[in-house]
Amino acid sequence: MKNLIVMAVATLFATNAVAAEMKWNGSAGWRYSQTSNNDSLDSVNNTTANKDVSTTKARAHELRANLGVMGGWEHVEYGIGVRTNNAVNDDYLTVNQNQDRGLGIEQAWFRYVRDFGSLDLGLTIGRQKNALAYDSQWETLFDNDVRWDGFGWNFKFGMFGLNAAQYVLGAVTHSQAAGNGLGSSGATGASSYSYTEATESVAATTKHFAMLYAFQPHMKWKFSDEIEAMLAVAYYRWVYEGATNQIGGGVNTANQGNAAGTKAALATGTYRMDNNTQWDFLANISLPMNLSFVADYVKANKAAYNDITVTGYNSVTTPEVSSSAWTLGLSYGKLRKAQDFSLGYAYGTKGIGSMINTFTNEKFLADNKGHTVTAGYAMADNFHLGFRWMNLQEKERISTVGTATGGGNAGSAYNQSAGGVAGQNSNQKMKTNYWELTAGVAF
Repeated sequence: MKNLIVMAVATLFATNAVAAEMKWNGSAGWRYSQTSNNDSLDSVNNTTANKDVSTTKARAHELRANLGVMGGWEHVEYGIGVRTNNAVNDDYLTVNQNQDRGLGIEQAWFRYVRDFGSLDLGLTIGRQKNALAYDSQWETLFDNDVRWDGFGWNFKFGMFGLNAAQYVLGAVTHSQAAGNGLGSSGATGASSYSYTEATESVAATTKHFAMLYAFQPHMKWKFSDEIEAMLAVAYYRWVYEGATNQIGGGVNTANQGNAAGTKAALATGTYRMDNNTQWDFLANISLPMNLSFVADYVKANKAAYNDITVTGYNSVTTPEVSSSAWTLGLSYGKLRKAQDFSLGYAYGTKGIGSMINTFTNEKFLADNKGHTVTAGYAMADNFHLGFRWMNLQEKERISTVGTATGGGNAGSAYNQSAGGVAGQNSNQKMKTNYWELTAGVAF
């Protein structure tokens, strides 16, 4: 009897010890950045002062931080974390007169894991990192700062695997019929809604949850200790309305400051990304000499300018615009310990209808193409310096409105005149030059 009591007490303490095992992690960082947006029109405020208004420059000091804890016991894992947050795809915050910065819930998840011999299963529920593999190096489709709310599934069988997700994005409220010049009929808000039999009987006033459904089979090969490859094909189905992409390289020309200049920029408008679908073809390859190669191709459903996708669009011309994106990138090294360094280069292009700006890289938005260069150096263990430079250009260059001063009819190229001075806006092309210096620690 005494032995049984001793064993019971020992088991109780052992169980509590396992359940109490926790691992803390966190990081803090600082970023200084400069951005230059140039519409290429060489417009000036007036011929007397002759001061440029075509180029808008911005500078920023920002900080970020996160703190989290992970733990678990047999078949169960969990994670909880907080962080700074500026947007869905950006966790850097500007400073303001020494005011404290706020923290939000970054992660709150629990996971059931099970090993069935050759089959591994994982089900994650809650606020989590993406359950699907994606281009985390150059962030072609999704930004690394995005967190997802819902259910993530991971199956692994030897070199084969399957990832799937059911993520809740909010709730869609319909308020009007589509195709009336005001765009699509829905807007997405918080993930709860109320309704009546009467509102659900009319299409223009229905409500439903906004969701992202995804699945992704993948394969991994290991050819040697230095050469490994992963190929993944993902399908995404968005039940989601109200998100828009800024046409013109992601830059609102109305905010450029040259509306009263000698060559006013053509207004670019926004493109709605309602109820989209996407295919994502991803290849990650580790190479000798500490090199790695990434190739990512994204293809969404067909995209075109019309009175549903572009607010206020009133042309009979409905040109098809790009709904694909791709990135090719090569990088060297990883920052694992003191004096490690890394270098990387990628070229990419993103069509205006290829992805949703809310969730992709906040510096490389849809309707852009161009170069990215990165570099990093570890001053000490877990303390690194970083550099990133981007040189981007507007991709589509198709007008969404007509103007009386030249610039084209809606649906035509910028150099098509609608009256006034022919070709006035033919040179309009938004060019973005961005660079940043970062410093950070992690534990």
